[in-house]
Amino acid sequence: MSLYDNHSREMTITPQCPWFEAQQSYGAPNVNWCEETICSVINEPANTWSNLGFIIVALLLITKYKEVLVKHFGIVVLVMGLFSGIYHASNNYLTQHFDFFGMALMTSFLLAFNAKRVSRYAHFSFYTLFWFFSFMNMIILVILGIINIPIQTLLLINALPIIVLDLYNGFKESSLKKYGFLAIAGLILILAQVSAQIDLKRIYCQPENIFLHGHVIWHILCAFGMHFIAKHIQVISRDKQLA
Repeated sequence: MSLYDNHSREMTITPQCPWFEAQQSYGAPNVNWCEETICSVINEPANTWSNLGFIIVALLLITKYKEVLVKHFGIVVLVMGLFSGIYHASNNYLTQHFDFFGMALMTSFLLAFNAKRVSRYAHFSFYTLFWFFSFMNMIILVILGIINIPIQTLLLINALPIIVLDLYNGFKESSLKKYGFLAIAGLILILAQVSAQIDLKRIYCQPENIFLHGHVIWHILCAFGMHFIAKHIQVISRDKQLA
């Protein structure tokens, strides 16, 4: 089974079921997770409910933290969780783009956070940088569709500059000793990716299980990862006026 496939998308919703027409109109997603698609308004229950992890973490960040950037990151995590839930409930190529739009907002936030720390960009406001990167990510998402490259490539395109910029800033600011939360987040996200691959490659797969799948673990671990990334933002933003 290929990692992601833009050429042979599998239609998973049967006639007379909710979202059938949407999947016929917009096409199937370019990945078919292990969980069985059921004839229901929420046709992937486990992959849908597990996005509650993002919502819980988001509400924690919004209500319990004082830092403005952390609260706004919480809003981004909330949008990401809601859009992912909509995608897994409806299971079509259009709402899969909603899912990636939410993830693009998250990566754009981190790009803006790190770009703002670079002296040559310091005169730009954080929010100017955030909306610039968000706009660029939307353009990239459209281009990936036009040239028929899997939209998952968007995350890879974002991940490298985020990592490079954050490490560059850490060296420049002599603040790597404060990167403990980021290191924990990185480890959690690696484990999340392993879980997703276990699901995608059917290493462990029980299609009728409505509670536990590799992709469910991906959602839950990613939600924890977002919390530790927020803690990293909190620690760094205490030393620098980034908002």
